[in-house]
Amino acid sequence: MPRSLLRWTLATPSPAGGAPTWRLTTAVRVFGLALLMGQVLDDGSLSAGVIVLMALAVVGTTCCACELHASRSTVPWIAVTEGLMVGVLVSTATGPVEPLLPYLAVPAVVAGISGGFAPTMNSWLTTVLAFTAADAAGLTPGATADRVGAALPWLFIGLGSGLLCAQRTRSLRRLEARQAPYFAAHRLVGQLHDLVRDLPGELDVTRQVGAIREAVHRALQVEPTVVVQGKGRRFETLSTRERLSASEEEVARLCTFYGQRVQRDDITAFPLRVGQHAFGAIVLGHWTPPSKQLADAVQQLLDEHAVALETALLVEDIRAIATNEERNRLARDIHDGVAQRIAALGYLVDDVSELTERPETTAAAEALRDEITELVRELRLSVLDLRHEVDGSDDLSGALSEYVRQLSAHSDLRVHLMLDEQSAQLSRRVTTEVLRVAQEAIGNVHKHAHAVNVWVRFSASGSNFRLAVEDDGVGAPTPRPGHYGLHTMRERAARIGATLDITPRHDGGTVVSLQSPQSTCPEGTHDAHQRLARR
Repeated sequence: MPRSLLRWTLATPSPAGGAPTWRLTTAVRVFGLALLMGQVLDDGSLSAGVIVLMALAVVGTTCCACELHASRSTVPWIAVTEGLMVGVLVSTATGPVEPLLPYLAVPAVVAGISGGFAPTMNSWLTTVLAFTAADAAGLTPGATADRVGAALPWLFIGLGSGLLCAQRTRSLRRLEARQAPYFAAHRLVGQLHDLVRDLPGELDVTRQVGAIREAVHRALQVEPTVVVQGKGRRFETLSTRERLSASEEEVARLCTFYGQRVQRDDITAFPLRVGQHAFGAIVLGHWTPPSKQLADAVQQLLDEHAVALETALLVEDIRAIATNEERNRLARDIHDGVAQRIAALGYLVDDVSELTERPETTAAAEALRDEITELVRELRLSVLDLRHEVDGSDDLSGALSEYVRQLSAHSDLRVHLMLDEQSAQLSRRVTTEVLRVAQEAIGNVHKHAHAVNVWVRFSASGSNFRLAVEDDGVGAPTPRPGHYGLHTMRERAARIGATLDITPRHDGGTVVSLQSPQSTCPEGTHDAHQRLARR
């Protein structure tokens, strides 16, 4: 076979995404069966050999089907099993066995193509031992020696051909081994793309959590807490209520670990599981199941919702990774591209200002230089917004503090930050969205409010939170064509089930508040030191 055709055959994925050598090994088996059919017809022993021929066709078809979906670690064992079956079937054939002997070479050739040197030897030895043992068990020793002698040429032809195929396809197998993860990733990403396109609303975490809470409340008339296990085996509360108590968290941990319902005192936890994998729990405080039938019914109800919730969580993680990568790419493009070219324009303006002697030209150049400086500052703040993230510990207070510190260093805005976290238990998705809303609100103050001061207040208790951004600027912003900041903030609030309000400040300016639906966090008061002079 020409090497270009062999390379095409190996590099082309099979229809169902199985082993890349599937086409070639299937062709070898079909050729072997066709050769046997011609041999049997030429020998005139069709009636005696048709049963073995059909059995070999079944074995070959089964091996082809197994290779189609097998991993690379299991493919060599398929060839060994095929060698065993072929050796037994050919040796136990009734009537003339010579027309069937060429098929003894097929298992070793298939193993050489799909597995390499070691699988070729293993498959060949298995074929030899199976043929010899099965032949010896059914015939006299003399007849056994004659039939083994007749089979040896074909066995050695198979060994030589298999070793040659193993040598010729070694580099290509290495290539397909490197490409296999990408083929698998391509298939999975394609399936994910279709899923996200066809079920956009069904893959929303807030919607799925709401469906679970509603179903449990309708069945039991109690308000559940939905928790999932995040990084570091720490639980993230998806439903809105106060922080889990130590006993509730321990029950949830045991429930998730064992994947079974756990009851301790008056606390009951049901696992959220997909198959044998438990990724979270439903915690019911001050409730015990009155009967095992009711508990089983609740668990069945949760199993129906759990797969949708975990799928939504996985899709959200993928979206978050893709979003962060895109934000970093945009930040790099702005910093290394647009910002640098605008800064270069500033140097050209400086050159023009130095070369001219006309006062009006100098004044225009200075005004243009000031605009360029302001534009570069805005771009740097945009890069800051794009790159700033909540750190690995999900510490929103730390992220807000660092953002305010960097913003103060790049602008004249005086930012006053007040934090009040009491055993906060916010999930990473909530902290990320809250941070983005805070960045957008503060950015709007910096760009449009003409304010001197901005007060940022964040308070959290359990899974409840409240964020307020107040300024002493010109008043509440109004949506403008081509500007989507307010719309984006409302989308982020809806994504985590929070409420966004934009109201006038009593001393002038604007208040942007974001809070969870059942927030009991204090709104804060205006202290005397916060009433700073207006510009």
